[in-house]
Amino acid sequence: MRRFTAIAKTTALEILAEPLSLLVLSASLALAVFAPAFHYHQFGEPSRMARDAGLSTLFVGGMLFAIVGAVRSVRREFESGTAAVALSHPVTRVQFLVAKACGAYAAFLFFAFVIGAATAVMVNGSLIGAAVAQKTGDIPRIWGVSYACGVACVVLPYLAGAVLNRFFRFRFALSAFVTAILIALVSLFYRPSVSIFRLAPAVALLLLPAAFFSMAATSAAALLKTNAASAVCALLAAAFLPFAGNYCLSNALAGDGAIPWSYFAMAAIAALPATVAAAVAGVLFPQTQT
Repeated sequence: MRRFTAIAKTTALEILAEPLSLLVLSASLALAVFAPAFHYHQFGEPSRMARDAGLSTLFVGGMLFAIVGAVRSVRREFESGTAAVALSHPVTRVQFLVAKACGAYAAFLFFAFVIGAATAVMVNGSLIGAAVAQKTGDIPRIWGVSYACGVACVVLPYLAGAVLNRFFRFRFALSAFVTAILIALVSLFYRPSVSIFRLAPAVALLLLPAAFFSMAATSAAALLKTNAASAVCALLAAAFLPFAGNYCLSNALAGDGAIPWSYFAMAAIAALPATVAAAVAGVLFPQTQT
């Protein structure tokens, strides 16, 4: 168990320290924060654009983050010979691949927390802005403080990462990622509302596809080269699209709607066989190269 935990922890930190991971996070945050800020038509509901943009970003960006992180991490292990060294010790192929997938998924959870928190802040800001506009008769806008929190989550991590890297030799991407997590956490405490809790099941549902793609990308990378593994994951993502509506339920929250946690439990059970099958494929299929 100690070796399993060590592999998973190292994988998660490795992915969070990747510049590409930070780039995916920044692009996703920018869409989640700026899309609702430049949207002035409410379509009958003040928070609709903020909610749709945030959850859609978490869905698309999350799959990309999980796949790219897992593929790059696993391929680096095999191509550098680290995997061969690990497997020559009392670490089975099953333990190694599942630990790598868990590490990749743990890194994704940090990504999901930042995007989910930013979405909650923007949804809350849109509701506050709509309430203010109703009193003043002005055009509804995102509440300024909430918007500032979202922008801070996009911009300040780069400044913090640069300072920590320059003066303390900390890893830039990892420092920036941790800063984004901290800013997102603090932002949640600004005028929290019920909307944050209503978003929780919708965000939790989007954690399930990433679990499958983390495992599938890990298995594909253990069997194939980087480009081939990425192509396989892209095909899996395309095949998953018809089922996306079962996990991305933004419309279910319209008009003070709610998603029951029992639905999340059923969705998790439905996703489990595919995730297990991806793990089995990585262990049993013959390797084309390592």
